[in-house]
Amino acid sequence: MPNRFVPQAAWELAEKREMEQIITLYGKTYHFWQIDRGDKLPLGEPKLMTSYIADGQLDFAKVEDRDARFQSNYKLKKEARKDIPSPKILKEADTAWDTET
Repeated sequence: MPNRFVPQAAWELAEKREMEQIITLYGKTYHFWQIDRGDKLPLGEPKLMTSYIADGQLDFAKVEDRDARFQSNYKLKKEARKDIPSPKILKEADTAWDTET
């Protein structure tokens, strides 16, 4: 959740509350706003996106590049979110990552 306008402490709290809700979506959300492209308004068609679900699925150099561009730190965010309970994950929920099909 990129932040451009809200004081950091308030943003961190709001972001964590949002993550507590999003964790139940199995990493699948619709994106309406391509903030990384610089759009000032939500433009374009919604896109269904999925998240990486385990360490090692992504080259972390890309994450570090993103962190540098958006003044973020995935290690700090991971630490701040460690108390968010993981929901029970149904086997069928992660078929996008199923390597056996």
